Amino acid sequence: MVSVRKAQCKRYRTVRRDVFSVLVCILLAICWLAASIFEWRSGQRVWPWSAYALCGTSMPATLPETVRIGLYEEFPVPWRLDKLQQIDFPVTLAIAAHSRAEFEGLRKNVLQDYPQVREVYFWPLLSHEEGYYLGGWSDADGIRRIAAEAEGLPVLWDLEMPLGQAELSFEDWWQNRAFLDEWLGQRTEPVHIWRSHISMGLNPLFLRLAAMHFDPQDYPAVSLQLNLYMTGSGLATDEMAHILRCGVERYGERFAPALGVLNDGEGPEHIFVPTDTLRRNLELARKAGVAEVWLFGVNGLNEEYLSALRETLPLESLSAE
Repeated sequence: MVSVRKAQCKRYRTVRRDVFSVLVCILLAICWLAASIFEWRSGQRVWPWSAYALCGTSMPATLPETVRIGLYEEFPVPWRLDKLQQIDFPVTLAIAAHSRAEFEGLRKNVLQDYPQVREVYFWPLLSHEEGYYLGGWSDADGIRRIAAEAEGLPVLWDLEMPLGQAELSFEDWWQNRAFLDEWLGQRTEPVHIWRSHISMGLNPLFLRLAAMHFDPQDYPAVSLQLNLYMTGSGLATDEMAHILRCGVERYGERFAPALGVLNDGEGPEHIFVPTDTLRRNLELARKAGVAEVWLFGVNGLNEEYLSALRETLPLESLSAE
């Protein structure tokens, strides 16, 4: 009888320990989820350690012979595109369009009128009702339509939250997460994914679960354009250098940081990257071994920005095209 009671007590303690362990795990998971959601929505780092603590310590063995320049143009009207004439080196241009037909018409005109443009990427946009951006929470039918229209084209995939939507659809998220995983895995033409939330690191579990990050290491055709838009003096020099080096260590040439919005005078000063800040970040990108950088707004091109590019990076020449 005593031995039976001892066995029962032992089983009870084991069950109690297991239940406690499960409850602790559930509590930790809830805390992690809450902290991740807060960081995702606010941009403020919750955890006391950096998401880049375990990378960025190496030095590049060699630096790229040249650095490619990419430009975004969300509003490709002629008077904005005309600023391309100032450029004396080849660039890649991402043009926003709501359909393949619209994009192909724009691409034809750009390649005909601007020899500076080496390649044109399709930057597809949804309707405002569908979410505008191509993030995992936008309209699932719209995402599938755009993916079909992007067949055979190099694409800039703007992985942002739906624009102006107060309520999010978990059904859209569930469908998009599975669809984008399969679609990106089958792609052979380049897909440059633009995403933000730099404080969360390069390959955060939460963003993967939220369908807001698809890691280039898992998808051979994918490159990461990390939102490193800077205003004012930007991030501290050491922090910026560390993030850039982490990106090159993990993705190599498929890491293409987006370094800011060029000042075209059509908005408040605080949204634009100052020339001095851009120059510093270009120098850091070069030292980190970055092979490609992107900038927003063809309309903001001017001699100061172009001088910063020429003086900090080894650029290809148009005569070599």
